[in-house]
Amino acid sequence: MRVLIYTGKGGTGKSALSCATAAKVAETRRDVLVMSSDPAHTLMDLFEAEIGPKPTKVTDHLWALQVDPLKEVKEKYGIIQEYVAMVFKAKGLDETLAYEVASLPNMTSFLSLLKIVDIFEEGGYDAIILDTVPSGEALKNLYLPTLMGSMSRKLLKLAGSLVGAAKVVEPLVKIPAPSKQVIEADLKLLDRLEKLKEILTDSKKTSLRLVANPDAFSIGNLRRTYMTAGLYGINADLAVINKVLPDEVSDPYFEGWRKTQAKYLAEAEISFYPLPIRKVRLFKEELKGLRLLRKCAEELFEDDDPLRVFYEGRPFSVEQGEGWMKFVIKTPFLDKERCEVERLGEEIMVKVDSEVGEVRSFIPLPAITYNMKLSRAKLIGGELHIIFEAEVDERGRIS
Repeated sequence: MRVLIYTGKGGTGKSALSCATAAKVAETRRDVLVMSSDPAHTLMDLFEAEIGPKPTKVTDHLWALQVDPLKEVKEKYGIIQEYVAMVFKAKGLDETLAYEVASLPNMTSFLSLLKIVDIFEEGGYDAIILDTVPSGEALKNLYLPTLMGSMSRKLLKLAGSLVGAAKVVEPLVKIPAPSKQVIEADLKLLDRLEKLKEILTDSKKTSLRLVANPDAFSIGNLRRTYMTAGLYGINADLAVINKVLPDEVSDPYFEGWRKTQAKYLAEAEISFYPLPIRKVRLFKEELKGLRLLRKCAEELFEDDDPLRVFYEGRPFSVEQGEGWMKFVIKTPFLDKERCEVERLGEEIMVKVDSEVGEVRSFIPLPAITYNMKLSRAKLIGGELHIIFEAEVDERGRIS
């Protein structure tokens, strides 16, 4: 079973592209399920059909599902949330605030990702297409089982056998003891997170697809997502620049937009290399209904299979030593005579002289570099090597 995750800033058209991809897959007589956790219920608008929290058949070989986060929490994780809220209330927190704090981080995107495990276990589809935003906070949860380790699981199981004793000391410590059901739910969640990580980090099964418009905000937003996905081992295989003015638009009123879009298209080439980049034109009308969605998919994929892996590999590599780190990015299009590298806070700015003028690309940095200084940057064999060194205090100690 293939999993495609379309991600991008709100308004870029990722939902439409998710549905368009699903429509094209269905035309090849393969069964596909498209899922969304968008509270605006965009799937209903795009398919012009009633879509609920259970798979709804849209047309032959195509189903859609609107994830209901509240329902998912109540059915599968409510017992954990209830216990955490009880602990916070015991500490004097207002009940309403206690439930807010007890909510899992980035609940909507997190539960949408976990829903993939359900579909995998149930089977019945050739592909799942997820329209969501896999934020860094949600992806951190994938590593909970690894961080806790087998010893923590054993301790959880031991705690389950000591529930009775914990109840005895509950009045002394003034914290409610977890019930056996809470501990079982915790263990089950860890198991599901392990399965989810296995699915998402298998590049043969799962691909992340980045969607942006040719503007500064959406491209900038995706750079961080692209970097975060790479850090968590999730393979991005395609970048789509959506809503590009077509050549047929010749009205002088749009000339400024055309020049601006050309600049950002060049920037996207730098930002998302080595991913293949596809462009989709700005349609004359709102993309909704199977007819237009299929037309969009034809322009996006042409004769390609939308389920194939378009690229496999990491966009960067990291080398570390005592007090230093080297960040290596593939940039064969750069010329040392025409580019300049500068650090701006949590990003590296690469200025490039291109055919459309000076293009600036901002590369997000991993958190490990935040307490380091940029030492030097150099181009070697089509790669940009950026070296960072740890700050050293007056006694020569690494700070």
